[in-house]
Order: sequence, then structure tokens, then C-alpha cells
Amino acid sequence: MGNSKKYILTAITLGVIGAVSAALISLTNLVTRDAIEKNKIDKINKGLAMIYDENSQFSEANSINGETKYLDSYYVASKNDEKIGYVFQTTGSNMYGKISMLVGIDLTYNIGNVYLVVNEQTYAQTLIDNYVNPLNDGSRALEDVSCGATYGAKLVRTMAEEAQSWAKENLK
Repeated sequence: MGNSKKYILTAITLGVIGAVSAALISLTNLVTRDAIEKNKIDKINKGLAMIYDENSQFSEANSINGETKYLDSYYVASKNDEKIGYVFQTTGSNMYGKISMLVGIDLTYNIGNVYLVVNEQTYAQTLIDNYVNPLNDGSRALEDVSCGATYGAKLVRTMAEEAQSWAKENLK
């Protein structure tokens, strides 16, 4: 009987610890959920302005349903009520982490600037410094992925190319 009482007491103690932990996690989520969502929206708005410029206007996000591997949605960019291009939101991952990015596609379906909304790659800063920034300033070609974060660069390239391909086929 002595051992049974010990096992029951241990199970009850672990159950209480688990219940308290779950309650604390739920409370933390309740408190931080809105701030996290606001930060995400702010980061997307910052990226939209970076891809074209802060004087551009953007439509609401247009959802892309399940027909692609990486594309989530796209925005129509305009300036002075004239369409100037598109911005695609993409999400992908590889063995080094997740990337969510915005990629500009102009009206002739050329890939423009790229903005990383989420960069959880192991070599995150290397990817930004050696691939994304040079890509955006025109000193690196999209295909040139040898940068010290090659797998991340390949993922960025693949997501940008999928956005370009989808735009050519669906936004005529």
C-alpha cells in the first residue's frame, strides 16, 4: 500500500503542475496575442512600403488557395490610382528554418525587391547581408545563391520564382 500511495501522490502532483503550466501558457497567449498580430501587420506594411515606396497604395491581401507550394496571398500595388505591380507574400521552410517574405513583381512580371517578414534561418544575418540586400540593390543576380547561406538563398529564389510564374499565368 505504501508504494501505491506514493505513485498516486506523484501523479496528482504532476497533474497539478501540468494544469498550472497550461493555465499560465493560456494566460500568456491571451495577453500577447494582439501585440504579436499587430507587430506582424506592421512588419508587412513596412515591407510593402520598402518594395515599392511609402507613397504607394496596396489592396487588401488576395488569398491564393492551395494551388501553389509557397504562395499565401498577393497585394495589388498602385500609385496615383494607377496599378504599378504586385507584392506576393510567401512562406516556406527548409532544414535551416522558416522564411516568410514579400516579393515585388512588376507589370511585366519581373521580380523586384524582396523583404523578409520572418527569417528563422540558422544563418539568418548571412542570408540578409550576402543575398537579400545585394539582390535588392542590384549587385547580385537572383540565380547566384552562393552566399554562405545557400539553402536559405535557394528557398528565397524558389519562392520568388513561384510568385513570378503564378503572376504570369494568373494576372494577365
